[in-house]
Amino acid sequence: MLTVLQKLSKATKVEELTLEEHLQEMRFYGKPRVSLMSNGWYSCIEMNTNTTGTTFEVKSDFDHPTPTLAAKQCHERILNALKELTK
Repeated sequence: MLTVLQKLSKATKVEELTLEEHLQEMRFYGKPRVSLMSNGWYSCIEMNTNTTGTTFEVKSDFDHPTPTLAAKQCHERILNALKELTK
């Protein structure tokens, strides 16, 4: 399993990825989801943790016009959270 720093160094430019590529990349961090809500798309991920009884969730905003934009925002937030945690 890759360490957080190895994952961050492996990450590609998020804005250039397709929906499938976002989901494939996000699966390394946990269980990603993309959902159609009443007014648009939403994405979230239950992040993997190594501590029993803990959860860590990252979410996009609601009402994105496409599933790709929702996944992109969630993916960016994952990478930003991991950068902050590794400082």
